[in-house]
Amino acid sequence: VLVAFTVFVGRYSATRQEVASASRDAARAASVLQQPDMARSAGERAAQETLGNRSISCSGGPVVEVNVDNLHPGGYVEATVRCQVSLSDLAGFNIPGNRTVESASTAVVDTYRGGDQP
Repeated sequence: VLVAFTVFVGRYSATRQEVASASRDAARAASVLQQPDMARSAGERAAQETLGNRSISCSGGPVVEVNVDNLHPGGYVEATVRCQVSLSDLAGFNIPGNRTVESASTAVVDTYRGGDQP
């Protein structure tokens, strides 16, 4: 039982780190583009690619929200990623239920590169 609990905690911690990486990647990808729609799409794609490349399976897919309201030189972009994971996937054996892992990140828009230009 102790070994199973250790495996569960380790996998849960790794999943949290990967979701945090996905939110950072989403914010960074969105912050370098000038058009809000393109920035939002790039952020969503980046988060999905990060989770996919790391084999993180979200029930129903990840929920990615990219806030580009402050997308202007010197502004910032916020990205939130939510992933509902099966406890069975985390534990490695049949445990009913799910757990939602969430992370939010902010990336600064470069003064000379991203956001709507004046």
